[in-house]
Amino acid sequence: MLSLEYVEQFRKLAAARGPLLIATDLDGTLAPIVDNAADARPPASTLAVLDRLATVAKVAIITGRDLNTARRMIPCEGVIVIGSHGLEPSFENDLLPGVDRVRLSAALERIEQRVISAVPSAFLHVERKAISTAFHYRQTPELEYQLRAALEDLSADLRLREGRMVFEVLPNAQGGKDLALNALVRHVKCRALLCMGDDQTDAAMFKAAIGLAKTQALHILLAGVSGGAETPPDIAELSDVFLRSTDEAREALETLARALGA
Repeated sequence: MLSLEYVEQFRKLAAARGPLLIATDLDGTLAPIVDNAADARPPASTLAVLDRLATVAKVAIITGRDLNTARRMIPCEGVIVIGSHGLEPSFENDLLPGVDRVRLSAALERIEQRVISAVPSAFLHVERKAISTAFHYRQTPELEYQLRAALEDLSADLRLREGRMVFEVLPNAQGGKDLALNALVRHVKCRALLCMGDDQTDAAMFKAAIGLAKTQALHILLAGVSGGAETPPDIAELSDVFLRSTDEAREALETLARALGA
């Protein structure tokens, strides 16, 4: 249950000058982390509160999932989705980079073959996304060091991102959840902002929100979601409220929806 202090913070956000933008991560924030990433889903109650919020605020998902997968996981009308850590926006903008998908696909194929050759048991944990490949080791944590070694010395057009029990190879483009948030704020012209997240990429989004608060006088609220020992220190340090689980994150969104009259 949310503390009275946290409830009051969400009520203050609801009372702030609008429009309000709710920008949230997906896995580990709205959807519980599970052993097999393909099985992750936000609860129906979370989807229901997103639908309610979308009637009174701008709601956006900024996720490492590819755009099509994220849309399947969040089948809510009126919710904006940005996939692949900012590299797959669902709206026109001039802040986020484009990607040469043909060239990228060949480069990712080479990396996948390198990993599978070096770490055969990793094959079952490879997640090919639209413009990246993720190598999950949650079910086999002993593979971490072998995977890390196999992913050294990437070509100049690729980069490695580390997450919660996952290594992800992405195009070496200037994306990121920080840039995605800046593009969103410009797109929706908000005056108040809620950011929610649980991982290191979300810390970058939180830092971008702090910068926007200073330069554009936005009212912001940063809500970290605990993933236990996997939570990066930056998330707890940057958060105005630190929620203990995805269930508590849903409760926070419900509190905000009620305060907004949705």
